[in-house]
Amino acid sequence: MAVGPTIGTGLLIGAGQALAVGGPASLFLSYIVLSFLTFAMTTSLAEVSTHMPSRHGTLITNGYLYLSNSVGFAASYFRWYTLSLFVPYEITSAMVNLGLWKSDAKVAIRMCLITAIVVGTNFLPEKTFKRSEGLFTSIKIGTMASLFVISLALGLGGVNEQTPWGFKYWKHPGAMNEYIVHGAFGRFLAFIQCLLDGSIAFTFAPELIVHRAEMPVSLDAPASLSAAIPGRVTADVFTTAFPYIMSSLAMSAMAPSNDTRLTNNGTGSGFSPYVIGLKDAQIQVVPMIATIGILLSSVASGRSFLYLSSRSLCAMSELGHAPSFFSTRNRWDVPYVAVISSALVSAVAFASVRITSPVTNTYLLRLITSAGSVSSLVSCAVYHQFNQQLKANGITKRYGFSLQPYGTYFGVFFNTLSLLVGGLWAGPKGNLIGSQGARLAVSYLNVVVFGLLYLGHRLQYFQPVVEIERPTDMNGQEHWDSDGPRELRAQKTDPHRKNLDTIPESPEDIELQPSQTMFTDV
Repeated sequence: MAVGPTIGTGLLIGAGQALAVGGPASLFLSYIVLSFLTFAMTTSLAEVSTHMPSRHGTLITNGYLYLSNSVGFAASYFRWYTLSLFVPYEITSAMVNLGLWKSDAKVAIRMCLITAIVVGTNFLPEKTFKRSEGLFTSIKIGTMASLFVISLALGLGGVNEQTPWGFKYWKHPGAMNEYIVHGAFGRFLAFIQCLLDGSIAFTFAPELIVHRAEMPVSLDAPASLSAAIPGRVTADVFTTAFPYIMSSLAMSAMAPSNDTRLTNNGTGSGFSPYVIGLKDAQIQVVPMIATIGILLSSVASGRSFLYLSSRSLCAMSELGHAPSFFSTRNRWDVPYVAVISSALVSAVAFASVRITSPVTNTYLLRLITSAGSVSSLVSCAVYHQFNQQLKANGITKRYGFSLQPYGTYFGVFFNTLSLLVGGLWAGPKGNLIGSQGARLAVSYLNVVVFGLLYLGHRLQYFQPVVEIERPTDMNGQEHWDSDGPRELRAQKTDPHRKNLDTIPESPEDIELQPSQTMFTDV
């Protein structure tokens, strides 16, 4: 699975909120729509990467190349910021999974322990970290598969002489819930909110899938290898989306959408539908094992996202887009300054000491999903400008998906809609802590953050807000940024480093990585 290292509670716990607001049918349909969106965005990125593969990640390089320096600056720092926010999200999800829903010293102590593990393991030598990541990925995929099999057994065959559950929760309390208003429009609003909540599991999936496919190509970008990217990304989208869709169907059979444990009585995040179903089935030991498995998924995903965010910052520094000290590495090849800087964002998780972990987790979910929409819109703009420059130079792209450019149009529509209706959750007061104004501010904060990054860069160099389009070399070679090739800063580590900064899918992948010093993140 291409996004195996980052499978976390976005799928196992975040889906619980989506189920609670939308109902089982809305959850299932939303995962189908989100899977199609992932395919649309992935094929958009794949067309660009097939023409000119990037070794540093699409949101670090493509903005500079096809749009402007200011957009590239905003997109790359915004990517680092979003990946860093995933770390406190996973930490607070671990608290929610353990049932630590009250603000007290117990939460602070356990949060310190989990944070220490997440941050501390990122200072392990590169080789050691990558081997442990392969193990954690196997555990997470095994947990997801085991929970699916158990839910299948409960749904079809029953356990301990119980009557098979089937899809009884689709009948009672119902397949689709109402949200804010009654009737068909209320069910439509519930489906939209379900899409917004469920998108946490798919954030950055297109970029991770594409970069994993282009990684072997980006060293010398031969046409024969570059042509293999489309087939690889298509296969990876399927192997990622299909388990997610089936998991959403399984979770909808494990817990009713009106179960208050899904949202801690309406205050925010709650237990995973899997854990609720196993507890209701009164199967000994298994609920505890499932809780431990989901906890390990949270911790492992927090490690992965901290790794990705710190290596993004390090890559930006090596390319000259961030201060040089972020690329400082120790003798174990760890960019410790970038790791420390990214880990500081984890302090946001300790807001749970005052306003409870379910509420903190919910606010972080809104921040991350809206940030994902902003990043996706940048990718759509890159694709549009890429096509425009190809036409202007009379160059034929190396590969074109039949879905494009309509898939990109769908991506623009969906992500724009997501940003516009992001404040929908501020409508009903319910039991959520915080004013409606605070919830609205969180929903649209990322638009302001991206705008400030963009304008700050332009004002720094006294450039006009609207930049004159500059010519770009579209000859299909590996690219750097829109100003042409840039000399890398002097590396502070052994230039013959044998390991890529990448999170492998399995321990065997480590031996297959080519030798280079640049950052890749899949």
